[in-house]
Amino acid sequence: MSPVGGRPRRVRLSTTSSHLGRLVHRLAAAVSWRATWAHRGHMKTAHIIGVVGGSGGVGASALTAAIAVRGARQGLRAVCLDGDRLGGGLDVTLGIEQEHGVRWPDLAGARGRLDGSELIRQLPTVDGVSVLSFDRARDLRLSAEIVQEVLHALSRAVDLVVVDLPRPDHEVFCALSPSVDSIVLLAGSGICDLAGASAIAAHLIPSCPDVWLCLRTGGRGGHFAETVAVALDLPLVAILREEPSLATDVLHGIPPGTSQKGAMGAAADAILAQSALDAELDAS
Repeated sequence: MSPVGGRPRRVRLSTTSSHLGRLVHRLAAAVSWRATWAHRGHMKTAHIIGVVGGSGGVGASALTAAIAVRGARQGLRAVCLDGDRLGGGLDVTLGIEQEHGVRWPDLAGARGRLDGSELIRQLPTVDGVSVLSFDRARDLRLSAEIVQEVLHALSRAVDLVVVDLPRPDHEVFCALSPSVDSIVLLAGSGICDLAGASAIAAHLIPSCPDVWLCLRTGGRGGHFAETVAVALDLPLVAILREEPSLATDVLHGIPPGTSQKGAMGAAADAILAQSALDAELDAS
């Protein structure tokens, strides 16, 4: 890796199924190592990935769901956490909005330490992914203490937590970001999209040691993506090509990332592969 703007550049990773399987196995091993240390006083054992949209409608919720779905397909215990109270909802993105189970409003009055394993059992689940989303019929603000306790409880019970983060100026972001291992900034390739992503990137870098760029593009090549990464001073972790079938799949309740050959699944695989390498480095 060569330094650009003082920050290390990520290596473009191969994401064949066998290579990804080995990397995600190493992620699980690193998480297991951290779980051993958790018994010695540390609280967090899961690997936590946050996803932030550089602009509205870029698909951050879909990418959040896809990362969790791909992780579950590789044998990780995965949970999606909805951090955007006014977003469309991860339950809708994953096609389980009609499923019974705990939502954020049910936890608003919780006190003390939560049992993560019991909470997982009460969450709606699809394709091996447990989902904690907001409820559009019961809108309320959550305290930072509740948000942090829920994240800590879930991270003690699973291998992978993927968080759909709100914008950095939101109080929920401030509550969640200190516990996140890495943040993926999903940026569109339009002029306004990139301007928004640039403004958000400046707030993400101080909040997390690993902030990566995933560029959503309608067909521009890798050279353009690398140029954007240099301009934003962020490592490029994946290029997310437009996937015409994605909207139709969501409409029919097919979770993003279900197809390994789809663009969303490929981007999620690349993010998981990079997370596996980072977790292994942390464990060594």
